[in-house]
Amino acid sequence: MFKMPTSCLSTVRRCSGFLLFVGLVNLVPQLPAQDRSCNMQSEQVSAADWGQIPPPRGGIVVAFYGDTAGFVGLNHAYVASQTLTHRWRSFVPWMSPDIVSVFPFGSAIQSPASRMPLFYVSHIAAALDASQPDAQRVHLVRADTRHNERVVQVTSGRSAFSFHPGFTPRQLIPLRYQVLSSAVYTIQPERPLDNGEYLVIFGPSALSGFEFQIACSGAHPD
Repeated sequence: MFKMPTSCLSTVRRCSGFLLFVGLVNLVPQLPAQDRSCNMQSEQVSAADWGQIPPPRGGIVVAFYGDTAGFVGLNHAYVASQTLTHRWRSFVPWMSPDIVSVFPFGSAIQSPASRMPLFYVSHIAAALDASQPDAQRVHLVRADTRHNERVVQVTSGRSAFSFHPGFTPRQLIPLRYQVLSSAVYTIQPERPLDNGEYLVIFGPSALSGFEFQIACSGAHPD
């Protein structure tokens, strides 16, 4: 606990600069450690490089090239819970509730140094949701941060007779796909990403995802 020096009790103006300095020092550890400038777009590496991605133990690996560090695999995060929301049912009683996936922790560990990161997806044949790179199976979504968790809306309830799976247009980021081999392909957002939390999700259920964050200094140009 910081205690005010005795000399400051009698001379407030003289010590104001000292107290300001102490306050700034105390704030330094709270600054984001990964807040840095980023490249606008990642470039694809050679086949000799992406061929070094290790075979996936759990069926799927999602990695990006971290320059001096080589390939960096994204952490595979699993939902802590799935909840129902009833935002519109008080106004429209026949609407179905939405399903929301809740992921633990407020931020991801990995942070690519690019606003348009290029990810390499390595998969085995049995991983059906990841075996075909298309918009029906492979999704990049932005998660909303609430307290110490991240939230992704999985379904949209329209009526008692209509229950639509799928992510909201606000969360879903359009992707580009390129097949490199029978077991490896790349995905990349079609537009620069804003700072925030993101998940690469395979399939419609969003019970798990490969997490990352964008934490760049300054705003990107539109």
